[in-house]
Amino acid sequence: MMRHYTMMLLLVFLFSCKEERKEWSDEEAASYADKEYIENVKIIYSDSGNIVIKIKAPLMIRHTKLNEHKEEFPNGFLAEFYDKNNVLQNTLSSKYAIRSLESRTTTMQDSVYFINNSGETMHSAELIWDEREGKLYTDKFVRVTRKDEIIQGYGFETDEKFQKSTMKYIDAQIPASKLIKPDVLK
Repeated sequence: MMRHYTMMLLLVFLFSCKEERKEWSDEEAASYADKEYIENVKIIYSDSGNIVIKIKAPLMIRHTKLNEHKEEFPNGFLAEFYDKNNVLQNTLSSKYAIRSLESRTTTMQDSVYFINNSGETMHSAELIWDEREGKLYTDKFVRVTRKDEIIQGYGFETDEKFQKSTMKYIDAQIPASKLIKPDVLK
């Protein structure tokens, strides 16, 4: 009798632990070829033991196809820039980014924000970060918000520290005194 229970239990285990395999179409399988999917990415760049840049993203797709080495951040991207004392200086974020490993440029798109530790904010639909040159630029519409003014225009360039910036075509420059302040609890 005990032998029957043991056999029955063994059969239950064998059939209940069946691994289900998903069948993929050729098209689905091809879409994953030459790609690495990495979740909850955190990349740290350092110089002489000091953190220079931290990059965080919920998903990074590394394209490994020959002559097409790039890293794609389809669900957003956050870069934090630090000074030599490990103090956060700037943050750069977007909803989408793609980095070319050959040219060492990152193109960020959709709600791009570059914010320095003085509270200045640059907002644009697109921004290109050239790591070799240490600059960020765009020809798209840009809004720079400072404590005392808002500047809007087209074409923008700045260094990675967001200290030296130029705007090609200024469309509007609004002093803070002209800005509408929301009513605070009446």
